[in-house]
Amino acid sequence: MGKASRRKKVTNAATRPAYRAPIPFVDRPYQGLAAEVELVAMREIIPCAVMTARTDADHGGREFDFVTLLPDGHPAMVRPDGRILVALQTRFHSGDLSHDAAGALLAALVRADEGGEGTVTFDVRDPAPRLQDVLDDTVVPEMEIREDFGYWFDPTSELTREMEQALEQNRADVVPTSAVPGVPGMYWCEMNRTFVRYVTDVDESKLFTALARLQAAGAARMGEGSRFVGAFRACGIAIPVFEIPDGVGPEEVADDAAALAAALTEALAVTTALTPEERRAREGLVSRQVTIR
Repeated sequence: MGKASRRKKVTNAATRPAYRAPIPFVDRPYQGLAAEVELVAMREIIPCAVMTARTDADHGGREFDFVTLLPDGHPAMVRPDGRILVALQTRFHSGDLSHDAAGALLAALVRADEGGEGTVTFDVRDPAPRLQDVLDDTVVPEMEIREDFGYWFDPTSELTREMEQALEQNRADVVPTSAVPGVPGMYWCEMNRTFVRYVTDVDESKLFTALARLQAAGAARMGEGSRFVGAFRACGIAIPVFEIPDGVGPEEVADDAAALAAALTEALAVTTALTPEERRAREGLVSRQVTIR
Protein backbone atom coordinates (compact mmCIF):
# COMPACT_ATOMS: atom_id res chain seq x y z
CA MET A 1 0.00 0.00 0.00
CA GLY A 2 1.47 3.36 -1.02
CA LYS A 3 1.73 6.42 1.18
CA ALA A 4 -1.13 8.09 -0.62
CA SER A 5 -3.40 5.16 0.19
CA ARG A 6 -2.41 5.31 3.84
CA ARG A 7 -3.20 8.98 4.16
CA LYS A 8 -6.23 9.74 6.27
CA LYS A 9 -9.12 10.83 4.11
CA VAL A 10 -10.41 14.31 4.79
CA THR A 11 -14.17 14.65 4.78
CA ASN A 12 -15.86 17.97 4.21
CA ALA A 13 -18.44 18.34 6.98
CA ALA A 14 -20.62 20.43 4.70
CA THR A 15 -21.04 17.53 2.29
CA ARG A 16 -22.00 14.99 4.92
CA PRO A 17 -25.67 14.01 4.89
CA ALA A 18 -27.57 15.49 7.82
CA TYR A 19 -28.09 13.09 10.69
CA ARG A 20 -31.55 11.63 10.82
CA ALA A 21 -32.65 9.97 14.03
CA PRO A 22 -33.95 6.46 13.31
CA ILE A 23 -37.70 5.98 13.32
CA PRO A 24 -38.52 4.16 16.58
CA PHE A 25 -39.74 0.58 16.20
CA VAL A 26 -43.42 0.04 16.99
CA ASP A 27 -44.39 -3.60 17.47
CA ARG A 28 -48.12 -3.02 16.96
CA PRO A 29 -48.21 -0.04 14.58
CA TYR A 30 -51.97 0.26 14.00
CA GLN A 31 -53.00 -0.21 17.63
CA GLY A 32 -55.75 2.15 18.74
CA LEU A 33 -57.20 2.67 15.28
CA ALA A 34 -60.77 1.57 14.67
CA ALA A 35 -59.65 -0.23 11.51
CA GLU A 36 -56.62 -1.99 13.02
CA VAL A 37 -57.85 -5.45 11.97
CA GLU A 38 -58.50 -4.35 8.39
CA LEU A 39 -55.16 -2.55 8.11
CA VAL A 40 -53.27 -5.61 9.33
CA ALA A 41 -55.21 -7.87 6.97
CA MET A 42 -54.54 -5.60 3.99
CA ARG A 43 -50.88 -5.32 4.90
CA GLU A 44 -50.25 -9.03 5.49
CA ILE A 45 -52.81 -11.46 4.03
CA ILE A 46 -55.15 -9.87 1.48
CA PRO A 47 -53.67 -9.48 -2.01
CA CYS A 48 -56.07 -6.90 -3.41
CA ALA A 49 -58.43 -4.60 -1.50
CA VAL A 50 -59.56 -0.99 -1.06
CA MET A 51 -60.68 0.80 2.11
CA THR A 52 -61.93 4.37 2.12
CA ALA A 53 -60.81 6.60 5.00
CA ARG A 54 -60.70 10.30 5.87
CA THR A 55 -58.17 12.64 7.42
CA ASP A 56 -59.12 14.61 10.51
CA ALA A 57 -60.15 18.27 10.45
CA ASP A 58 -56.60 19.44 11.15
CA HIS A 59 -55.53 17.74 7.91
CA GLY A 60 -58.39 18.97 5.77
CA GLY A 61 -61.02 16.27 6.29
CA ARG A 62 -59.93 14.71 2.99
CA GLU A 63 -61.29 11.38 1.77
CA PHE A 64 -58.80 8.90 0.31
CA ASP A 65 -58.34 5.16 -0.14
CA PHE A 66 -56.06 2.72 1.59
CA VAL A 67 -55.12 0.02 -0.93
CA THR A 68 -53.07 -3.14 -0.72
CA LEU A 69 -50.61 -2.51 -3.54
CA LEU A 70 -49.59 0.16 -6.06
CA PRO A 71 -47.39 -0.12 -9.18
CA ASP A 72 -43.76 -0.99 -8.39
CA GLY A 73 -44.47 -1.00 -4.67
CA HIS A 74 -44.88 2.80 -4.44
CA PRO A 75 -46.31 4.08 -1.15
CA ALA A 76 -48.92 6.42 -2.63
CA MET A 77 -50.44 7.66 -5.86
CA VAL A 78 -52.68 10.45 -7.11
CA ARG A 79 -54.92 9.14 -9.89
CA PRO A 80 -55.74 11.31 -12.90
CA ASP A 81 -59.19 11.93 -11.37
CA GLY A 82 -57.50 13.33 -8.24
CA ARG A 83 -58.20 10.32 -6.01
CA ILE A 84 -55.45 9.66 -3.46
CA LEU A 85 -54.38 6.06 -2.89
CA VAL A 86 -52.10 5.00 -0.01
CA ALA A 87 -50.56 1.52 -0.22
CA LEU A 88 -49.98 -0.75 2.77
CA GLN A 89 -47.82 -3.33 0.97
CA THR A 90 -44.79 -1.28 -0.01
CA ARG A 91 -41.22 -1.84 -1.14
CA PHE A 92 -39.60 0.00 1.77
CA HIS A 93 -40.61 0.45 5.40
CA SER A 94 -39.25 1.78 8.67
CA GLY A 95 -39.77 0.35 12.13
CA ASP A 96 -43.20 1.98 12.28
CA LEU A 97 -45.66 1.14 9.50
CA SER A 98 -48.13 3.73 10.79
CA HIS A 99 -45.50 6.46 10.36
CA ASP A 100 -44.75 5.24 6.82
CA ALA A 101 -48.39 5.31 5.70
CA ALA A 102 -49.06 8.73 7.25
CA GLY A 103 -45.94 10.21 5.65
CA ALA A 104 -46.98 8.85 2.24
CA LEU A 105 -50.51 10.18 2.72
CA LEU A 106 -49.31 13.70 3.52
CA ALA A 107 -46.93 13.65 0.54
CA ALA A 108 -49.82 12.61 -1.71
CA LEU A 109 -52.02 15.39 -0.32
CA VAL A 110 -49.33 17.92 -1.27
CA ARG A 111 -49.08 16.44 -4.78
CA ALA A 112 -52.86 16.58 -5.21
CA ASP A 113 -53.06 20.17 -3.95
CA GLU A 114 -50.44 21.14 -6.51
CA GLY A 115 -52.56 19.63 -9.28
CA GLY A 116 -50.13 16.77 -9.86
CA GLU A 117 -50.80 13.11 -10.43
CA GLY A 118 -48.96 9.79 -10.63
CA THR A 119 -47.01 7.77 -8.09
CA VAL A 120 -45.68 9.52 -4.99
CA THR A 121 -42.46 8.74 -3.15
CA PHE A 122 -41.77 9.12 0.56
CA ASP A 123 -38.47 8.44 2.28
CA VAL A 124 -39.40 6.29 5.27
CA ARG A 125 -36.31 7.59 7.11
CA ASP A 126 -37.84 11.08 7.24
CA PRO A 127 -39.87 12.22 10.25
CA ALA A 128 -43.64 12.20 9.87
CA PRO A 129 -46.74 11.93 12.05
CA ARG A 130 -48.52 8.58 12.49
CA LEU A 131 -51.90 7.50 11.18
CA GLN A 132 -53.22 7.90 14.72
CA ASP A 133 -52.35 11.61 14.40
CA VAL A 134 -53.95 12.31 11.01
CA LEU A 135 -57.03 10.08 10.57
CA ASP A 136 -60.62 10.84 11.44
CA ASP A 137 -61.16 7.68 13.47
CA THR A 138 -64.78 8.27 14.47
CA VAL A 139 -66.13 5.86 11.85
CA VAL A 140 -64.69 2.42 11.05
CA PRO A 141 -63.95 2.31 7.30
CA GLU A 142 -65.36 -0.60 5.29
CA MET A 143 -62.92 -2.67 3.30
CA GLU A 144 -63.75 -4.15 -0.11
CA ILE A 145 -61.75 -7.08 -1.44
CA ARG A 146 -61.16 -6.79 -5.20
CA GLU A 147 -60.27 -9.38 -7.84
CA ASP A 148 -57.76 -7.14 -9.62
CA PHE A 149 -55.93 -3.80 -9.41
CA GLY A 150 -58.44 -1.83 -11.44
CA TYR A 151 -58.40 0.82 -8.72
CA TRP A 152 -55.09 2.00 -10.17
CA PHE A 153 -56.99 3.58 -13.07
CA ASP A 154 -59.41 6.49 -13.35
CA PRO A 155 -62.88 4.85 -13.33
CA THR A 156 -64.26 7.60 -15.57
CA SER A 157 -61.75 6.92 -18.36
CA GLU A 158 -61.82 4.16 -20.94
CA LEU A 159 -59.07 1.58 -20.51
CA THR A 160 -56.64 0.94 -23.32
CA ARG A 161 -56.07 -2.58 -24.60
CA GLU A 162 -52.72 -2.62 -22.75
CA MET A 163 -54.44 -1.69 -19.49
CA GLU A 164 -57.04 -4.41 -19.98
CA GLN A 165 -54.33 -6.98 -20.67
CA ALA A 166 -52.46 -5.92 -17.53
CA LEU A 167 -55.62 -6.34 -15.45
CA GLU A 168 -56.25 -9.77 -16.93
CA GLN A 169 -52.73 -10.80 -16.04
CA ASN A 170 -52.76 -9.57 -12.45
CA ARG A 171 -56.26 -11.01 -11.95
CA ALA A 172 -54.80 -14.41 -12.75
CA ASP A 173 -51.91 -13.83 -10.30
CA VAL A 174 -54.08 -12.77 -7.33
CA VAL A 175 -54.63 -15.51 -4.73
CA PRO A 176 -58.41 -16.03 -4.45
CA THR A 177 -59.40 -14.40 -1.15
CA SER A 178 -62.78 -13.54 0.40
CA ALA A 179 -64.15 -12.33 3.69
CA VAL A 180 -66.07 -15.01 5.58
CA PRO A 181 -69.64 -13.66 5.78
CA GLY A 182 -70.80 -12.61 9.23
CA VAL A 183 -67.46 -13.06 11.00
CA PRO A 184 -65.35 -9.86 11.08
CA GLY A 185 -61.64 -10.50 10.62
CA MET A 186 -61.96 -13.97 9.07
CA TYR A 187 -60.58 -14.37 5.56
CA TRP A 188 -60.88 -17.42 3.34
CA CYS A 189 -58.16 -18.06 0.77
CA GLU A 190 -57.41 -20.78 -1.75
CA MET A 191 -53.77 -21.60 -2.41
CA ASN A 192 -52.41 -25.12 -2.79
CA ARG A 193 -54.91 -25.87 -0.01
CA THR A 194 -57.82 -23.93 1.47
CA PHE A 195 -57.41 -21.88 4.64
CA VAL A 196 -59.24 -19.44 6.87
CA ARG A 197 -57.10 -16.87 8.68
CA TYR A 198 -58.52 -15.02 11.67
CA VAL A 199 -57.33 -11.47 12.38
CA THR A 200 -58.41 -10.04 15.74
CA ASP A 201 -57.24 -7.28 18.07
CA VAL A 202 -57.22 -9.64 21.07
CA ASP A 203 -54.09 -9.50 23.23
CA GLU A 204 -51.72 -12.20 22.00
CA SER A 205 -51.19 -13.87 25.38
CA LYS A 206 -54.93 -14.07 26.08
CA LEU A 207 -55.61 -15.32 22.55
CA PHE A 208 -53.13 -18.19 22.88
CA THR A 209 -54.57 -19.15 26.25
CA ALA A 210 -58.09 -19.29 24.81
CA LEU A 211 -56.94 -21.21 21.74
CA ALA A 212 -55.15 -23.70 23.99
CA ARG A 213 -58.39 -24.38 25.85
CA LEU A 214 -60.17 -25.04 22.55
CA GLN A 215 -57.31 -27.13 21.19
CA ALA A 216 -57.22 -29.35 24.27
CA ALA A 217 -60.98 -29.83 24.03
CA GLY A 218 -60.79 -30.68 20.32
CA ALA A 219 -62.85 -27.59 19.50
CA ALA A 220 -60.23 -25.55 17.61
CA ARG A 221 -61.73 -26.33 14.22
CA MET A 222 -64.26 -25.17 11.64
CA GLY A 223 -66.47 -28.16 11.02
CA GLU A 224 -65.82 -31.64 9.73
CA GLY A 225 -62.49 -32.20 8.01
CA SER A 226 -60.97 -28.93 9.27
CA ARG A 227 -58.01 -28.44 11.58
CA PHE A 228 -56.13 -25.71 13.39
CA VAL A 229 -52.67 -25.51 11.82
CA GLY A 230 -51.08 -22.79 13.97
CA ALA A 231 -50.64 -19.04 14.03
CA PHE A 232 -48.32 -16.40 12.71
CA ARG A 233 -47.53 -13.01 14.17
CA ALA A 234 -47.83 -9.84 12.09
CA CYS A 235 -48.01 -6.17 13.07
CA GLY A 236 -47.92 -7.17 16.72
CA ILE A 237 -50.94 -9.49 16.72
CA ALA A 238 -51.32 -13.25 16.40
CA ILE A 239 -53.31 -14.60 13.44
CA PRO A 240 -54.64 -18.17 13.85
CA VAL A 241 -54.86 -20.26 10.68
CA PHE A 242 -57.32 -23.09 10.02
CA GLU A 243 -57.22 -25.53 7.13
CA ILE A 244 -60.61 -26.49 5.74
CA PRO A 245 -61.53 -29.14 3.15
CA ASP A 246 -60.93 -28.30 -0.51
CA GLY A 247 -64.06 -27.12 -2.26
CA VAL A 248 -65.51 -25.47 0.84
CA GLY A 249 -66.02 -21.80 0.05
CA PRO A 250 -66.42 -18.78 2.34
CA GLU A 251 -70.21 -19.05 2.40
CA GLU A 252 -70.17 -22.77 3.21
CA VAL A 253 -67.76 -22.31 6.13
CA ALA A 254 -69.56 -19.25 7.54
CA ASP A 255 -71.71 -21.08 10.13
CA ASP A 256 -68.80 -23.15 11.46
CA ALA A 257 -66.60 -20.04 11.49
CA ALA A 258 -69.19 -18.15 13.52
CA ALA A 259 -69.42 -21.05 15.95
CA LEU A 260 -65.64 -21.05 16.38
CA ALA A 261 -65.59 -17.29 16.96
CA ALA A 262 -68.28 -17.66 19.61
CA ALA A 263 -66.41 -20.52 21.29
CA LEU A 264 -63.23 -18.43 21.30
CA THR A 265 -65.09 -15.52 22.91
CA GLU A 266 -66.33 -17.85 25.65
CA ALA A 267 -62.82 -19.26 26.17
CA LEU A 268 -61.42 -15.74 26.50
CA ALA A 269 -63.78 -15.12 29.42
CA VAL A 270 -62.57 -18.16 31.38
CA THR A 271 -60.20 -17.20 34.21
CA THR A 272 -59.39 -20.56 35.80
CA ALA A 273 -55.85 -21.93 35.56
CA LEU A 274 -54.97 -24.05 32.55
CA THR A 275 -55.00 -27.81 33.00
CA PRO A 276 -51.77 -29.72 32.24
CA GLU A 277 -53.15 -30.70 28.83
CA GLU A 278 -54.10 -27.10 28.08
CA ARG A 279 -50.65 -25.89 29.15
CA ARG A 280 -49.01 -28.36 26.78
CA ALA A 281 -51.30 -27.19 24.00
CA ARG A 282 -50.39 -23.56 24.69
CA GLU A 283 -46.66 -24.29 24.72
CA GLY A 284 -47.02 -25.97 21.35
CA LEU A 285 -48.90 -23.01 19.90
CA VAL A 286 -46.31 -20.49 21.07
CA SER A 287 -43.34 -22.58 19.90
CA ARG A 288 -44.75 -22.95 16.37
CA GLN A 289 -45.67 -19.31 15.91
CA VAL A 290 -43.90 -17.55 13.04
CA THR A 291 -43.33 -13.78 13.06
CA ILE A 292 -43.70 -11.83 9.81
CA ARG A 293 -41.93 -8.45 9.52
